Amino acid sequence: MLKKLICIGAICLLSACAYKIDIRQGNYIEKRDVAKLRKNMNKEQVIFVLGKPVLKDSFSKNKWYYVYQVDYGDGRDTKRMDLILNFEDGKLVDMTGTVDKPEEFDQPIDE
Repeated sequence: MLKKLICIGAICLLSACAYKIDIRQGNYIEKRDVAKLRKNMNKEQVIFVLGKPVLKDSFSKNKWYYVYQVDYGDGRDTKRMDLILNFEDGKLVDMTGTVDKPEEFDQPIDE
């Protein structure tokens, strides 16, 4: 009888130790890829560097959103990175968000 109680108790205690996985969503944004962005890049070049955006503004075809979020299973704070690209006439003109703008961004690429 005691063995059964110990087994039941052990099963109850061990089942409480659930593993939670990290949940990653969106485009992973790497600094080395963001550093390749330059003013006047066309949309195809941006897609080649970063991939397709997670979101495109419904009201404006000139704004792309790259969002990456990690919800850690071990209870750490959620990590979120945002990169917003603005285009004019199909050319990249500005970038904002939580990702730092590279120093070379304002040096336009050769046409």
